[in-house]
Amino acid sequence: MKWSFKILAIVAAVALLPLQYILLLKVYKSLESNLYVTVDECFRNAVEEESIARFDHILDSSSVYADIVSSSRNTLMDIQFILEKEGSRVNLGNLRSFFAENLADKELPVLNFRIVETENDTNVFRTADDFLSDPQAERSTFSKLSTHIVPTSSDLSRGVAAIITNPYSAILPQLRMLIIFSFLIVLFVIFCLWKMVRTLGKVNFVNNLRKDHTYAMIHDMKTPLSSIMIIAEDFKDNPVISSDEDTAEQLRILGDECRHLNTICEKVINVAKVDSKKLKFVYEKIDLEEFFDGIKAKLGALYPSSATVQPASSSTAVKTVEFTSDMSQEKWLIADRLYLTEIVDNLIDNSIKYSGREVKINARSVRRGKITELRIRDNGFGFDEDASKRLFKKFERGENTVGISGHGIGLNYVYQLMKFFGGYVRTESRKGLFTEMILGFPSRRQYEVTE
Repeated sequence: MKWSFKILAIVAAVALLPLQYILLLKVYKSLESNLYVTVDECFRNAVEEESIARFDHILDSSSVYADIVSSSRNTLMDIQFILEKEGSRVNLGNLRSFFAENLADKELPVLNFRIVETENDTNVFRTADDFLSDPQAERSTFSKLSTHIVPTSSDLSRGVAAIITNPYSAILPQLRMLIIFSFLIVLFVIFCLWKMVRTLGKVNFVNNLRKDHTYAMIHDMKTPLSSIMIIAEDFKDNPVISSDEDTAEQLRILGDECRHLNTICEKVINVAKVDSKKLKFVYEKIDLEEFFDGIKAKLGALYPSSATVQPASSSTAVKTVEFTSDMSQEKWLIADRLYLTEIVDNLIDNSIKYSGREVKINARSVRRGKITELRIRDNGFGFDEDASKRLFKKFERGENTVGISGHGIGLNYVYQLMKFFGGYVRTESRKGLFTEMILGFPSRRQYEVTE
């Protein structure tokens, strides 16, 4: 298994922790904001209750201010003005009691608090509403939460505020289940990633074992296959045996099928090399005219005179092959000769298989900046645009390949080799008219080449 996937799994597991932390922090801040509003309201009510309690005590001893009690328009500031006039200061003990009762009514008895008196800057706080926009009161931490200052004098010079010293004690119980579930989710995800990495490791091991076994099996098949081909050739050269037309035809078919099977074995072995990334390229400067003259000579040897080939799918159909080349635009290419030959052979083999009886193949070179393109065009069956998107995938074959031998690994092999070259392969085709395979090779002046 690739190290990149293991690293990705580790990153995913590690990234989950800060994501969970951010989620918990967001929820905590939301609960803290709600707590702040509740506590601030409780404290304001406590200050008002404490002021009214002192005012009631004054009324018990004097009826001078009875009209204020009967008026529905009196405010806390009116009451505090009278209390200040009578010399009554805020009773912190009573204020604590009222505040504690209000917190208990809101089911917040676990909060610890202290009440502080403040000296206010009347240049900043000119009205009672100014205290509600005090930015200092908005500051809170995990272990501290301060309410707004509530003025206790008519000139706003004095006030009181409550400081909650353990706000977390009211917030964390609400987060308990979320914390537990978050912890379980993190453990579950880490466990799943660990199991997935182990499973993929086992799959990768089995896959490599299968590939190695296939490679070894195909490699071992080549020895008896070569022996069969040699014996078939010996029989073919024997005048006594080959004098019978039926026997000679059967020997010819046997030789063709042996060569076909040998080609398949070579493809499987080469695909295994590509998958294992064990390819080693030996770059050299290749004369393209000479190279394609060799291809043409090889085709002429395989299909002499009438240029015929007997497809494995039919015992009667005969094809003629006409091969031409034009390397006038670019005469040289720096590449690995062995693998370049395999690439071109695969494409020409496809051109012959997926064409009618009269096969015409043209190879030409095109120079595009630092890219040298080899274009191999035939007059074959062609295919539509949808088929071209999956053409280079392993084991994929077109709709017009029914009855034609093949396994869908040839073009994928070409695609993989071109990737190793650092180039590209693409196709242009019209169904029923032609197919053109385009091989793009990058400039390789940085490589040492043999003349």
